[in-house]
Amino acid sequence: MWVWLYREDGSRKYVTLGPSHKMTKAQAEKKRDEALAEVHARQDSSPDPDMTFGQFLDGVVLPFYRSKWKRSTASTSESRMTHHLAEFSKTQLKAITLKTLQAFLGRKAASELSRSTVAHLRWDLRAIFKLAVAEGYAQRDPSVSLYIPKEAVTEPTRAMTEKEVEPYINALNMRERVLAHLAIFAGMRPGEILGLQRQHVSGDCTAVTIAQRLYRGDIDTPKTNSSRRIVAIPPKTATLFREWMELVEEQEDAWVFVSENPKKPVWRDNVWYRHMQPKLKPLGLGWANFQALRRTHASLGHKAGIDPKVSADQRGHGIGVALDVYTKAALSTRAEAAKQLEESILAA
Repeated sequence: MWVWLYREDGSRKYVTLGPSHKMTKAQAEKKRDEALAEVHARQDSSPDPDMTFGQFLDGVVLPFYRSKWKRSTASTSESRMTHHLAEFSKTQLKAITLKTLQAFLGRKAASELSRSTVAHLRWDLRAIFKLAVAEGYAQRDPSVSLYIPKEAVTEPTRAMTEKEVEPYINALNMRERVLAHLAIFAGMRPGEILGLQRQHVSGDCTAVTIAQRLYRGDIDTPKTNSSRRIVAIPPKTATLFREWMELVEEQEDAWVFVSENPKKPVWRDNVWYRHMQPKLKPLGLGWANFQALRRTHASLGHKAGIDPKVSADQRGHGIGVALDVYTKAALSTRAEAAKQLEESILAA
């Protein structure tokens, strides 16, 4: 039997050319040359086995994900990847091991990065190596068994109590008071509020359509998905909202919350740092930013007995997120619950 032995990617391989009693040596060599041409063609079209992590990230990963990321996601994710993963830029993909990656996450956790950031880096590495294997740039995925180190710090989160809400609102000027009402009582995201135009607000201000959002000056599709949703506005908020809408220009595309330039909407950070936080700090509420207002909506709604699904639909996300991320039970509520459990079991 004529057999051609050769090596490819460091592995020994062979091709059976045919039985020697039916094929001359010259015929076997011709068939070997044909097989060799196929191997060379395969090697020419295959990914570079010596590609570095940085080359793969810049040349394959980021161009691929930019086509699916929203602008807001692209801004945060690309910045996180290029900054934190830079230490792997000159390392060959095939040389990176599970031990190397887990040690990297351990260092990031020890550097007091938040647990959320470390978790995102783990997700980034999983996505990068999954793509590397799918495209043939890596033979194995070293990220499959990565875990978030126990040292990763969980950032404390807070929500306002019922007693804090009214002083919070009363401390603000008219525009910011409307913003706070829409965030606390209607559960709207800041980008959704600041992305409102007159055409998105019902005539009586009892409902708004979320068709877009504002993120760092850019208009983008809603965060959760590209479809519109209707947000119900409660009566007292609607009354305040109507007063504000009387000051808004009549054109359908007029921004509801304009910046110093009447043709542009105000940015979230500008309205918070310039107009809200300075008035709230003296009350001890300078920590209650827009994220805290979103948690306040979820927590107080939960305490008021509002159906979690209804509350989640109002905010525009899944019920699991509502309960696990945004809902924060007050200490007094938890104390009462603990007392109720104790009394239900132990005799007086």
